[in-house]
Amino acid sequence: MEYWKRVLGRESDPDGRPVKPLREPAVEIEEPISLAECKKALRDLKQTASGPDGVSWSSVKSLGPGWLQYLFNSILACGYPTKSFKNSRTVLIPKTEKPSDPGEFRPLAIASVFGRVFHRILASRLGVWAPLGASQRAFQVNPAKCSTLAIIWDGKNKRWLHDAKGQFKFRGSTLPALGVEESYKYLGLQYGSKGKLKTGLELLKGMLRELKEAPLKPQQRVFLLRTNILPKIMYYLVNGRVHQYTLRECDKCVRRFLREVLHLPHDTPVSAFHACAKDGGLDIDCFESLVPMYKWQKLVSLEEVPDNLVRDLSQLPAIRKRFQLKGAQTSFNNRAEYRMFWKNKLLDNLDGFGLGEAADVPQVHSWVTDGSSLLTGEMYIKCLKIRWNVWPTAARASRGRRQAPLCDAGCRQIEGLGHILQQCNRTWDKRGARHDRIVEFVGSQVERRGFNVIKEKSFATPRGHRRPDLIIYNKDRVWIADVTICADRGAGPMALARDNKIKYYTDEDLATEVAKVAGPGAQSVVGLVWNWRGCCEKKTDEWLKKMGVPIESRSGFGQSAGRLGLVCAEVFRKRTGINFAQVGGRNRSDA
Repeated sequence: MEYWKRVLGRESDPDGRPVKPLREPAVEIEEPISLAECKKALRDLKQTASGPDGVSWSSVKSLGPGWLQYLFNSILACGYPTKSFKNSRTVLIPKTEKPSDPGEFRPLAIASVFGRVFHRILASRLGVWAPLGASQRAFQVNPAKCSTLAIIWDGKNKRWLHDAKGQFKFRGSTLPALGVEESYKYLGLQYGSKGKLKTGLELLKGMLRELKEAPLKPQQRVFLLRTNILPKIMYYLVNGRVHQYTLRECDKCVRRFLREVLHLPHDTPVSAFHACAKDGGLDIDCFESLVPMYKWQKLVSLEEVPDNLVRDLSQLPAIRKRFQLKGAQTSFNNRAEYRMFWKNKLLDNLDGFGLGEAADVPQVHSWVTDGSSLLTGEMYIKCLKIRWNVWPTAARASRGRRQAPLCDAGCRQIEGLGHILQQCNRTWDKRGARHDRIVEFVGSQVERRGFNVIKEKSFATPRGHRRPDLIIYNKDRVWIADVTICADRGAGPMALARDNKIKYYTDEDLATEVAKVAGPGAQSVVGLVWNWRGCCEKKTDEWLKKMGVPIESRSGFGQSAGRLGLVCAEVFRKRTGINFAQVGGRNRSDA
């Protein structure tokens, strides 16, 4: 309050500028806006935040110049803008790392994108008739907000010195000099008299510490890490001098943070963090792989600019040395090679082996990285463990030993996660419930699109009873659909499970019986397949899309398969009564 009293309570500064005589009105400013002006305004429109009306910059661009010309000329003809043009929201941007005073914030008013385009056209017209005056500080040098940094050469002692006397002046005002310990930001990097102040590793550790202490869900931490912290650190590392060792330590620091906040075991595959989300990973950038590639791409881009001077400078050894990474061994030519490298690393691992078909339907994996609050933090972590096969099991706890233990339920199979979720006697009822929930979900989605659905009706045929999960029909078409949750691709691709379902229900006698209840429409047999990790078979997704199921719901099917598989795993652990706190041991609980 005291700050605003000082600002609003003081007298206005006297204006000593001479009064200029009136001039003739510039009627050209009010002339109808031309199509060329709208085209130029749209061409200059870059990605920007939406205003209070929620209209994005891309939506404005998609309308085209003709539509904008009609809108803006209507406003000029009426003589006043629409109400949405007058509304804006103000965002306070801190000028310092830890602002403690209102003066340390920079207010930024965000108006409608329509209004900004309209005002840009008018401003370009005004600039011709009323050039910007020296007293208008916007985008001009303001001595009160400037500082200087002078580094001088001490020839006698053969060293560089920092000059803090402040000898620079602008329009009669002396510009203050930065002290030895003070710094400034240039191109996003913090510099001082000694050069770049913080290393990328120090900056990363500080950001991760703040993210860990923030009251957020695990998926929200992952989202902020991917979209906010890692891009900043990547920019910092690419545009500064860095050693390969520093990149390796940054990667270790990020993985250590993720293992801690996601409660993952120490032997979680490294590829699970760095592989793309649609390939089964967490889509965390690997600095050791990407920074050398980005540095090389920057150097190549300098060699291709039309300016001869820049091209010649890029060939100088001193310049090329700045783009070379000390200790670098290998790199990638593009992002596609990087993605393929980590995908293959994940699939070559025993834990990631079953994610080979994950990329066929990438939208199924959106829950991994979108920071959605639909899942609880605990559920998100457990679903990741199921997805990567790092859920604690007897087989996993005994890795490195001569023989993995068999299932306690008498199944005569190694007690791995795949066995628990697909074969074990102890989870038979929960596996059935998982299947029924998926069937119910599919049925409800197609019913909302106007189809009739008959669930799990049994039909007698000469080859035995056939009981498809769903009979979906309208007046023209009939689909015989059956759902299956299949094992990892070690048992064959998901397409094989789909083909087996189609073969099983392709029967003339069954078709005759179905026609009696669903009508004479053209019949098709459909196999709907997911695996226990939550991956969706490609043609399954295509069929759901053809039936009108939106992408959000199609993404939910795979997530439901993984979440319901988690129920099976938890039930198995409760019914078995095993404690895996001691690695490799089997300790019966007292309960």
